[in-house]
Amino acid sequence: MGVGVIVKTAREAKGVSISDLAVATKIRESMLLSLEADDFACFGGTVYVRGHLKVIAAYLGLDPFELSNEFAVKYADSF
Repeated sequence: MGVGVIVKTAREAKGVSISDLAVATKIRESMLLSLEADDFACFGGTVYVRGHLKVIAAYLGLDPFELSNEFAVKYADSF
């Protein structure tokens, strides 16, 4: 399962909209939608993706380091 699916599943389980998540994390809605689709091109590099994942995970009650590491294992070679 990709990190986008993990984030989307957690967000929906908590009843949080993309708009609410954007306001709470100060991450643009378009970037959040891309992240949930496992499209990381708009982030500008792995360090930015991992940073955003940590913020999102903390807000959604996920383990920030586990989610960031999951990204690193699955996607870091694609950048």
